[in-house]
Amino acid sequence: MRIPTGVLTFVFLLALVFTGSRGQEAEKEFDPFSEEAAEALRALQEEEKAENELRFLEPGQVQKLTKLAKPSLVTVRQLGRDGKSRGTGSGFIIDAKGLIVTNLHVIGEGRPIEIELSDGTVMSVEEIRAWDRRYDLAVIKVDPGARKLEPLSIGDSSKISQGQLIVGFGAPQGLEFSVVAGVVSAIRKLDPGFIGEGETPDYPMLQLAMPIEQGNSGGPILNLDGEVLGVVTLRHRVTENLGFAVLSSDLKAILDKPNPVLMSRWRTIGVLDKRQWTEVMGAEWSQRGGVITARQMGDGFGGRALCLSTREVPQEPYEVAVRVRLDDESGAAGLAFAADGGDKHYGFYPSGGKIRLTRFEGADVYSWSILEQLEAPSYLPGEWNELRVRVEKETITGWVNDEQLFSITDEGLRGGKVGLCKFRNTKADFRGFQVAKEIGVEKMSAEDRKRLSERIAQFLEEENVEDTLAELSHEGGKGRQLLLERADELEALADKLRTLESQVHRQVVINELTMALDRPETEIDLFEIGLQLARIDDVELDLDHYRRSFSRLVSDAREHLEKHALEAGAKQKVQALRDFLFEENGFHGSRTEYYHHANSYVNHVLDDREGLPISLSVIFIEMARRLQIEGVYGAPLPGKFMVGLDYEEEGKDRTVFVDVFDSGRLVSRSGAAREIWGLLGSAPGKEAFEAATAREIAVRMLRNLVDIEINHRRTPGGAADYIELLLAIEPNAAQERFQRALLRIQDDNMDGARADLDWLLEHRPPGIDYSRLEIFRGTLAPRE
Repeated sequence: MRIPTGVLTFVFLLALVFTGSRGQEAEKEFDPFSEEAAEALRALQEEEKAENELRFLEPGQVQKLTKLAKPSLVTVRQLGRDGKSRGTGSGFIIDAKGLIVTNLHVIGEGRPIEIELSDGTVMSVEEIRAWDRRYDLAVIKVDPGARKLEPLSIGDSSKISQGQLIVGFGAPQGLEFSVVAGVVSAIRKLDPGFIGEGETPDYPMLQLAMPIEQGNSGGPILNLDGEVLGVVTLRHRVTENLGFAVLSSDLKAILDKPNPVLMSRWRTIGVLDKRQWTEVMGAEWSQRGGVITARQMGDGFGGRALCLSTREVPQEPYEVAVRVRLDDESGAAGLAFAADGGDKHYGFYPSGGKIRLTRFEGADVYSWSILEQLEAPSYLPGEWNELRVRVEKETITGWVNDEQLFSITDEGLRGGKVGLCKFRNTKADFRGFQVAKEIGVEKMSAEDRKRLSERIAQFLEEENVEDTLAELSHEGGKGRQLLLERADELEALADKLRTLESQVHRQVVINELTMALDRPETEIDLFEIGLQLARIDDVELDLDHYRRSFSRLVSDAREHLEKHALEAGAKQKVQALRDFLFEENGFHGSRTEYYHHANSYVNHVLDDREGLPISLSVIFIEMARRLQIEGVYGAPLPGKFMVGLDYEEEGKDRTVFVDVFDSGRLVSRSGAAREIWGLLGSAPGKEAFEAATAREIAVRMLRNLVDIEINHRRTPGGAADYIELLLAIEPNAAQERFQRALLRIQDDNMDGARADLDWLLEHRPPGIDYSRLEIFRGTLAPRE
């Protein structure tokens, strides 16, 4: 038996990382310039190079390209609720039937879109033909009718050369159809943080030495033959003459595998569920991943806007809470309560570094009363902070992060709705909204606090600060040395406590996953299984939000089936479900990031409509179960999981397979076998066509995650949690138990490693060369 390659190379790769880090640090010591200064210098050099190169681009060539491109250029507008433009970008026609390329951030989510042709004709978008978050690309479709559209040709970005002359087109600042000449500086993958924290793409881009302005996003970059080499996506945050474009090869990948969504469906993505929330006084409210985000100025005085929950509010006393995070502490956003749906309500929110309680009784500041404005030591600027208020008949009490700030008497407003509020041009995120008679705050028991305090006291004895300071200051370096030693001890203790917290979280997930699987097979909720697997990497995962989101998706699918396959058989219902998911809602197989964790997590599949064969199958199978479509199961084909369907037709039993990774294409058993032969070079066995249990599906999903860490990321330690989950639900998994033994050896946990190897030698599950395992076990330590 061989140790997996990823594990063998782990130490070597680690050595390489540390060697590289030392080299970079040494070089930085001798560099008199900061990174920002160096980057600015490089940008200036590229601008100078561009100016020199452009001397050889004749005006006639630019005019010729402009004449060629102008009929294909469009201005893309994202419309607000009032029908007015709330954002403008660029785009270009690639198909005479109405396909137009732009950026995903230009069209946004949940908003109607219109395009304007070069002659001023305005058209509404009827479909999002393809979209990709990673590449920030969108392909939209209009209906040209009898009109003849003139498309641009997509070129081959693999043939781009450094220093190549190019021309870009766009609509900067909303001014339609501008043209600018430039040069290709490079094709490069940008360093993390180059554009901005969390904003830098992680794939190679076309670097442009040319002016890039707001509104150019989505415009084409053409070579001198008039072919599209890239799509303008972003500019450098410091200089306007340094921009970046997505390569045409990445655009082609999206076009080859579209994920169409009708506008009627697109306008629901990222939009608050009107059954749960009511927006008041404008602003832009969206929801993704259980987080509600507020942007833009509200229509009320001071940019005020509300988002009121439709949940029933208990009679006083009651409590309402939410966690909020502001992008700028000069802004203001938080809780609203006792709201009449108009101008009257209370607001409890951070503002300008302080915490306010305000009573709003009208449209302007003259009818507002600031009841409290306090410093809150417990408030963490830039972080998630929990706000909670308790409303009683005569009093209002407020907490920030479980620290009580005030309890005042005020009977001005009662009854009404509760929800969220924002002011000014604040961008704020909200999560974990609650309203109840009493919101339970989990507090540490006296026993737990005493036990942990005693543990900590073992490392740090309480001292009188003034006496200690006086004594240590007379000891010179000895006092500092002792303090540093104690600080190291505390840091080590903190690491141990964090490790324990991580282990506790993992065990909670194991317990929930085991309970979810410990049911009759027909009652197991596969989506819940998927959520629990996703939870291992996301402590903050909002389970209830995704449960509700999936239930709404099922409800919408039920309406679709009632309309299109009410009295139909199982095959027709499966086809209707396929059409609902892949043709109307844009679910699709991952095009470019196959080995990304998000593809294995059903919450991300729900958000991005993108996944692996098995994660898309989990969505499909569970929806079919809830829709009571008989005969649907998971087919564990090696290399490509599919959905199987056993049904009866013309008195005969038949089977068909749904390739969810390929837009729900239906394939026969022989067709599925041929596809697996093409992928792996061997035919699948009989068991590959039999129904997989929920436990087997969970194990396969976890094995995918283990494979990503060990064989693709080359980070075996990152697979530890997945292996623990897998062994908890499948103790006989020989490969994973051996992998855990290796990881324990790397962590110097020799007792744990020996225990795993001894278990394997005692139980001898298939798949291992036990003669070699005996030899390997003997190298560790003698048995007792």
